[in-house]
Amino acid sequence: MYLNKPDSNNHLWKERYNKNQRPPGTALHEFWSDETRKLFEDFSNEVSRKYSIVSSRAPFVLTHQTYTVTYGWKWSYSLKTVPVIKNVYILDDGFCIDNYVVKSVEDYEQIYDYIETLLTDDFYAKYNEKIMNRNKKQIAGAKRLHEREKKAKEEFKKIIDSNKLNKFVWFPKIADVKIKRLYESDAEMIYNEELVDEVGYTLYIRCLQGRDERLLANEGKLKCHHCGAIHISPPDGKIICSCGYAYIFPDYMRSFNKDSMPSRSATPFFNEFIKKWEKAKTYADKMMAVDYVIHECHLDMLSGVKRNFAGGNLISGKNIQELILSLAYE
Repeated sequence: MYLNKPDSNNHLWKERYNKNQRPPGTALHEFWSDETRKLFEDFSNEVSRKYSIVSSRAPFVLTHQTYTVTYGWKWSYSLKTVPVIKNVYILDDGFCIDNYVVKSVEDYEQIYDYIETLLTDDFYAKYNEKIMNRNKKQIAGAKRLHEREKKAKEEFKKIIDSNKLNKFVWFPKIADVKIKRLYESDAEMIYNEELVDEVGYTLYIRCLQGRDERLLANEGKLKCHHCGAIHISPPDGKIICSCGYAYIFPDYMRSFNKDSMPSRSATPFFNEFIKKWEKAKTYADKMMAVDYVIHECHLDMLSGVKRNFAGGNLISGKNIQELILSLAYE
């Protein structure tokens, strides 16, 4: 349904979230009925699939919100941060895309037709220009930041032992050949206690270090990798430990990510494995804990994740995904 002005049936929305009360990220999920939530979710998924435009990273996570006197809080759909639909209004029983009201699946087609009128050759020309200019600015900004950090690091080295700067120690990954050998032995009913301990303990310590240091990093803290002292990062990020080692906090975070320490997205099952391993006493218990990790890495792989693949956080080797697939279907 097309209106000259968006439907004003949004009194509850405006009452709940006034000008001084920005909606939380999960506001729509809590506000709408199951039917309306499903209507919006299906719509968002479809426009993302057909046109690659999205309202945010997930259908019910509101980002880039602005307040309007008449219609309350609204947000937009964008193509890689470039706005396509600038006005998405919330109704008590539906939503508006600019002046188009959606209250049922029958309203979808007119919205798709409308979106196609927006995605013209002129739009894509302006879009490409914006992306190009933004990339240029980002590259120039990154270069300036690199130069500043390089200069600051050289100054820092003058007051410390440069041989003890940023000496990070990350617990190693487990080799894929050892996991394969463990499963082959287990399949032959050869219960290799030494090997299951090596595999499980390596996975456990890496998960534990990843969990503990990520929690500290989220609080702006760093654990010295040589004496274990905990430091709060100062504004300039430069930390000198009493043991003589020194760190630069941004370099610490880069090292954490470069070494593929357990990722935030897979944290729940890493944490669950920690609990399982700490309780494991027998060979069977330990093997079940290891198998739990392999199973969860398999699910993570099937989800289509490309960055921070959980298997790559824990296992080293050239064919990690092939190994996990072969173990998952044995």
